[in-house]
Amino acid sequence: MDDYDYLLKYPFSKASMEYIDSKGLLLSDISPIVLEKTDLLFSRLFEPESYASFFSIDSLKISDRKAELDTELLVYPVSKIILNILNNVPLFQAFASYHQKRFVYFIGLDYKARAYDSIERLIKDICPSVTQDRSGFFIPLASLLALELGEEYKLQYTNLEHGNIYFQNKEQLVEFLSIVLKKRILRTTEVSRKELPKSLVSFSEVIRKKYVSTRLPAVTYTIARPKDTEFPPCFDKLYNDLLSGRKLSHIGNYHLAVFLSNIGYSYQEILDIYRNLPNFDERISSYQIRNIMEKKYSVANCETLRSNGLCIMDCKVKHPLQLLRKKESVLKPSKDK
Repeated sequence: MDDYDYLLKYPFSKASMEYIDSKGLLLSDISPIVLEKTDLLFSRLFEPESYASFFSIDSLKISDRKAELDTELLVYPVSKIILNILNNVPLFQAFASYHQKRFVYFIGLDYKARAYDSIERLIKDICPSVTQDRSGFFIPLASLLALELGEEYKLQYTNLEHGNIYFQNKEQLVEFLSIVLKKRILRTTEVSRKELPKSLVSFSEVIRKKYVSTRLPAVTYTIARPKDTEFPPCFDKLYNDLLSGRKLSHIGNYHLAVFLSNIGYSYQEILDIYRNLPNFDERISSYQIRNIMEKKYSVANCETLRSNGLCIMDCKVKHPLQLLRKKESVLKPSKDK
């Protein structure tokens, strides 16, 4: 196995992090070329239909992979730092989805090349609880439940044997690993601006101005506030799960708050609804709800909700707000952009 190729294909891997540590690279050592490549990565996040064209290692235009490896591998951790500084959920989700699809692409190539050493290395990295016996790859049911993947991963337990869940094929295994990876990427950490180089803080503001306001334009709908019994199925489930005291995923919390804000709920009403969360923190919830309402985030389309594991049925629409009606008339796009 070409170790350099492995590191380039899977920059989130433990091997990549260990390589960066072994080189003693510091934030103060980040070069302009790393920032340029990071900027380029963020620009790609808004072109999901073109993702595949960015995944080829050859497209990195590395003439000497060993010599350029330091630069390429720093893009991922620098991007994560920038995302933690900005604390912008849509941008963070786009970043995680990009790397999730990139992972699926490359592990697919590894399967075709029968690079099983590389695949086993990845499995141990992403989810050490997954092991293999003569029947195939499996994960103990208790370990699966501890991951708290919730609605983001719906595995039928028909293949449960002796307390273990067996993956019936490589597609099922890859799907599982990709969701665990995405959940890992979406973890946020506290970042102190005072401890960061000024160049990196300044660069984060460049990214904010260029991409935080660059949201894929969703159709704006004029709606009357619906009853909670009229919510689209995806939001109806999130809403009722929350009211019943169930813990929602970070993504679920965000999308539900955006939805409630868009259909006319006030700040106080949304905050009171979130008091049902078992891990409710008024300070954090208050900040996040105000942030969502001030920035006027739009409700995500069905494709985004589906990619985030929140879609629960095929409603035959492209946007959940299309399911709502204003009085007797079918909802129509407003002229406001």
